[in-house]
Amino acid sequence: MGMNMILAIVGMFVALGFYTYAVLNGRKHGLHIRHLMAFGLGLALDYLATMEMNEYAIIHGKTTDWHNFSGYISLWGMAFHFLLAVLATLFNKARVANCAFHRVSLVIYIAWLFAFITGAVAGFLEFGKG
Repeated sequence: MGMNMILAIVGMFVALGFYTYAVLNGRKHGLHIRHLMAFGLGLALDYLATMEMNEYAIIHGKTTDWHNFSGYISLWGMAFHFLLAVLATLFNKARVANCAFHRVSLVIYIAWLFAFITGAVAGFLEFGKG
């Protein structure tokens, strides 16, 4: 496992932290700029780590279709979630953003966690082989 893959794994765990803060703290205290910033950082790290892991999997012939599918769906879900919150905030509709954010946040977050966990399990199983 190369340094890029290790950085991608660390990036994914940091994205988990940012997402968890944005979703859970935003749910508790309402959607604020600090939550958008955490969400944006999580999304950027998630994207970069996903691309690096996908490249690694392709190079080593280890793509797992079910994980790739769930990973990309959850990444797009998080991007949609972030865009919804940003647009509502930009148009001074913080109340609308809070309602929409909380309606979809846990569902998308849980879907993302599913992809995160299945990826971790697949990675541990693959690591254990070699």
